[in-house]
Amino acid sequence: MAAMGAAAQGAVFHILTFNFLMELGAPPPDPSTLARAEAYRTDIDEVACHVVYGLRTCFSLASPWVNSSRPVIKAPMAPEEIGTTFSLYTRANATFPAIINPGDLNSVMGAPFVPEKPFIVITHGYQSHGTTDWMKTLIGELLRNEDQNVIVVDWSVGARPPYTQAVANIRMVGAQVAYLLYTLNKYADIPITDFHLIGHSLGAHLCGHAGTHLRDSYGLLLPRITGLDPAEPYFNDTHVITRLDPSDALFVDVIHTDDSPILGFPLSIGMTHSVGDLDFYPNGGHNQPGCNGDINCQHKRAIQFFTESIRQSCPLVGVVCNSYQEFIDGECWGCANDNCAYMGLQATRLEQPALTKVFLMTKERSPFCGYHYRISIEVSNSTEAREHDGEFAIIQLKLTGKKDRSDPMRLSEKSLFYEAGSIHRRVILTYDLGDLQTMGVTFIYPGSILNIMSWRLKKPTLFLKSITVEPLGKDIKWRYCFTETQQHPNREYMLNKDNRC
Repeated sequence: MAAMGAAAQGAVFHILTFNFLMELGAPPPDPSTLARAEAYRTDIDEVACHVVYGLRTCFSLASPWVNSSRPVIKAPMAPEEIGTTFSLYTRANATFPAIINPGDLNSVMGAPFVPEKPFIVITHGYQSHGTTDWMKTLIGELLRNEDQNVIVVDWSVGARPPYTQAVANIRMVGAQVAYLLYTLNKYADIPITDFHLIGHSLGAHLCGHAGTHLRDSYGLLLPRITGLDPAEPYFNDTHVITRLDPSDALFVDVIHTDDSPILGFPLSIGMTHSVGDLDFYPNGGHNQPGCNGDINCQHKRAIQFFTESIRQSCPLVGVVCNSYQEFIDGECWGCANDNCAYMGLQATRLEQPALTKVFLMTKERSPFCGYHYRISIEVSNSTEAREHDGEFAIIQLKLTGKKDRSDPMRLSEKSLFYEAGSIHRRVILTYDLGDLQTMGVTFIYPGSILNIMSWRLKKPTLFLKSITVEPLGKDIKWRYCFTETQQHPNREYMLNKDNRC
């Protein structure tokens, strides 16, 4: 790639992009369009107009809607072709929803809304539909949590391949959603502050279009949009008007679960860049535990996290940080100064700038939530420790509290070098331990006759002085000191409350 020209790199990238979309079911575009987006654009009209619920609505097909990141531009399909439907669910009609037609005022006014309750509007993404299993589960959890109004946007015909047409269609469906909310606000006296839009994948950007259209055409600003792993192809490095962004609502929260690059190229199903007020990156935003690299599993994990957040079996709390590595290394810690945020339904705006990144860890299966603890390991700076010249080790901990106990946890996958006087930190996720009682510490020496780097003339020995455990969100520290001045491999050292220091 280093010797490849910029134009050739772009062509290869777009070929890979479209091959990837083919794997999702989309037919390939004309290869001749890949390296000449502008030439392709000049072959079609600059504006496409349709009548949306009696209003003439036009969509630009010029820049920034076409650029090097989205070389193929299509006009949205007509409303009657997409056939968008809006289904209202409440506890009274949780099984058989009421269909709302925004173009029929009687349909809107006669809908069986639960008065003075929130409106949650949910939309699916590419190649999906409004009755998919995850949608049913999410609706059920929302209604179990509260008797409220849940509206499902089904644009499944418009979400079919090719992907480029589905990308175009979310602009039309966004305008339709905006008109529905405007109608409910104007004629049914529903406060705009009652609405919360939730979209997965392409549906996340659809919600962004709805927010933009509602603001620019009707002068109404949505209170909240939640993006569940917004789609990246055709939205990466594009103008904010083409995608979800913080200006689309008073509060935009985003959960990123699949930003893994494919074949080394800057391409993934889910967005890599921050696009909201708060952007949550559970497990770094990729390699979700339990998915084993399955892209589809990772892409849908954002839905599962949000759905599980409604049940509140335990908190999904993250920490504001610059990177996941800094987070797991314990460099970002504590909840003072709006430094922590709940991921999912309970997410709220923080006193932080837009595009703030929030990191957390999850478990590999439901319940995904857990409790974060920062572990700080202090190495002795004694003469004996300095003379030993440090040691390579993997440290395993087993924590027991009044409430629960952890599984044995290795603080690193690979060995670390524990030098005299150094402090090593690591964030772990486990159960709610309560008041810490005992701590089992095992030193695992990674030595091997095949690993020259691990060869030592001296007997493998650690000189640990203390271990400190800090639960996230609590002003508590448990510091345990070793009575032994040195530790040897494959032996568990038990520290109890008598070792607190």
